[in-house]
Amino acid sequence: MKIILVISAFFLISFSGGVIKYYDKLFPEDYSAALNFVTTNYSKFKSIALKYKHNPVFTTAIVFPEIMRYSVLQDFIETSALEIAYTNYGSSVADFSIGRFQMKPSFIESLEHEIDKNDSLSEIFSEIIFKSHISELEKRKTRLQHLQNINWQIIYLNAFITICDIRFKELDFESTTDKLLFYATAYNTGFYNKPNAIRIKATQPYFPYGPKYKGTQYVYGDVATYYYTKLNK
Repeated sequence: MKIILVISAFFLISFSGGVIKYYDKLFPEDYSAALNFVTTNYSKFKSIALKYKHNPVFTTAIVFPEIMRYSVLQDFIETSALEIAYTNYGSSVADFSIGRFQMKPSFIESLEHEIDKNDSLSEIFSEIIFKSHISELEKRKTRLQHLQNINWQIIYLNAFITICDIRFKELDFESTTDKLLFYATAYNTGFYNKPNAIRIKATQPYFPYGPKYKGTQYVYGDVATYYYTKLNK
């Protein structure tokens, strides 16, 4: 396993009353692999983000922690049986993370629901909405195909951001990094949650192994803001 949960005082410094964790030093192989992936695919990230009037670096930062831990999780997950179960029975029976961004079918279904009920979103993201004659079985097959395609994953990511812009338009963020911390947490834990619940989740360490792991872990949103801040120095 590449991620080694070892922390040293060398990698921590006091900053604004808190502690900055140098994630590129804590997880050197996974951070580097994620950075290489983003660099290789940055033209796709950029062109699709700009199409929907989003900041490409902000967009990339939201999923950067997922890209980091993808290399760890992929060794342990075999999804073929889950894909068959989802195709036949839906996300209530089989719901699992797929691809570099670790998106779940239920996440895509939630995006589709939000887009379908909003005329403006339906126009902007018309390619995401299925025609009425498409069967549920075909919809599920298509979602799985999209979730294994980087361009579609980036489109879904941008749809998520636009939905959050509408859903949380009344929130007053102190800075871009504060907004990123919130959006990254919403991405990882559920954008359908209430703002206060997302804020609480934004302080809880469950990266990279999830909330059930009892060892040392870190805050998902902090990883996203660390990556974003490094690129904007």
